[in-house]
Amino acid sequence: MYDHNNVHILVYVVFGIVALFVGKLVAWLNVRLPEDEKIVSKEFFQKNKEGIEKSYINMLIMVILYVALLYKFGIGKTFMQNLDLIKFMILMPMLVSSFMIDLKHRILPNRLNLTMFEIGLLFTFIYGINNINIAKDMLLRNGNWRRNFWCDYVTWRNHCRQRSDGTW
Repeated sequence: MYDHNNVHILVYVVFGIVALFVGKLVAWLNVRLPEDEKIVSKEFFQKNKEGIEKSYINMLIMVILYVALLYKFGIGKTFMQNLDLIKFMILMPMLVSSFMIDLKHRILPNRLNLTMFEIGLLFTFIYGINNINIAKDMLLRNGNWRRNFWCDYVTWRNHCRQRSDGTW
């Protein structure tokens, strides 16, 4: 682990410490997003002192994921070389939060989906500054995913309408 991508061991420790705080935020997101309440508020800091139940699991998951991301991508010398690492560091807590919310409540919050979509568009723009072909491919891939998502949603909705018990 020490020699991979010439990353110093203290960088792994710093990433682990940052991941602990991000894991705490993910635990807070899992509580606040299904209720459609403000994420960062005065209540956040008051309850954060007491602690959130089961936040240690989220913190451990985020530490493992962040260290794995650092191991896979390493630290580059320029911003463009670090862009994949930054992208996954931003998206990974959202994906973990959406997985845990879906597992518990069987819903996906619209705010979370829209935020991930907007971040994807932002990174597409940043990639486009360096290479327009990469941005074009990312936009086409994103458009294709959205088309498939809406086709699946409409098909599922029509199927549920046909059921006799009236459930959606």
